[in-house]
Amino acid sequence: MTDTAGVGILGTGRYIPEKTLSNELIEKQCGLEPGSILAKTGIKRRHIAEDHETASSMSVECGRQALKAANIEPEQIGLIICCTFTGDYVYPALACKVQELIGAKNAGSFDLMANCTSFQVGLTVASDRMKCDPTIGYALVIGVALQSRYIDWSDPESAIYFSDGAGAAVLGPVPAGYGVLASDLFTNSRVFEAVRLRGGGSSHPMRPENISAGLQYYEMNGMEVWKQVMQFQPKAIKRVLAKIDKTTDDVDFFIFHQANQNLIHFLMGRMKQPLEKTLINVDEIGNTADASLAVALHDAVVAQKIKRDDLVVITGVGAGFTFGAAAIRWY
Repeated sequence: MTDTAGVGILGTGRYIPEKTLSNELIEKQCGLEPGSILAKTGIKRRHIAEDHETASSMSVECGRQALKAANIEPEQIGLIICCTFTGDYVYPALACKVQELIGAKNAGSFDLMANCTSFQVGLTVASDRMKCDPTIGYALVIGVALQSRYIDWSDPESAIYFSDGAGAAVLGPVPAGYGVLASDLFTNSRVFEAVRLRGGGSSHPMRPENISAGLQYYEMNGMEVWKQVMQFQPKAIKRVLAKIDKTTDDVDFFIFHQANQNLIHFLMGRMKQPLEKTLINVDEIGNTADASLAVALHDAVVAQKIKRDDLVVITGVGAGFTFGAAAIRWY
């Protein structure tokens, strides 16, 4: 890479398990009224990994798709970042296993955790690393969430939303003025406890005496999530656009974290932007957390909703709460 070159997205991929859980089943297990999940979230179904599927197997599948789309061989990858909190093990990093399985023998590899905005943060970190280190010709960024094994399917606060999946992007050199133009990240930690998974953390190690306490399952305050997104997501978008002297009217396409269809409608309405300038897939696949932004980006690319010279904003919010946005000039 040269000092004037940009770092852009050259190829994408996705993997969504075939197995599904219907709203009807979740509503019955959670004691909810028929039709209430669709009305509240816009989600029709969620996809769940089979017993033999792993975070690494899903990552490798979508990673290979992205490499093929970018016309890049695994040996050309200099960096792999896996964005996840549901790796095969607590450690080592999932990215190290992906490096081996995918055959990217020349890549440095590590994991990154920023929850549902992880993929956007991963793109930013990879772009920054590539600009700092010219020897990294290409990077593979993967967002993967295997959440079904951490869900209490009788808990309506979490069971109605989440599903499994993985998405990937290959980053590489593009002409100056294209690729990642700016990014922004900020955190509101006052609501740190609103969405959490405590079991297995060093403050809550899983032991025989607490195995029945439910610490191994998601805990979520859905109303607090809604409040946080309404208050801070537009701010994240405005902050990144201000760095390149643009406004929301200048954006050609928005990629949102797919948490809730109604929430995306609200955000587009608040910014006074038409729904044609975004893609919604949460209705068909549910909330895939760390994979969500990557999968939505891939679907938009495949549907040819993003074209050369478009200004694209990728934006998410993750537990903690971490808000992020990246502005990309598509090449």
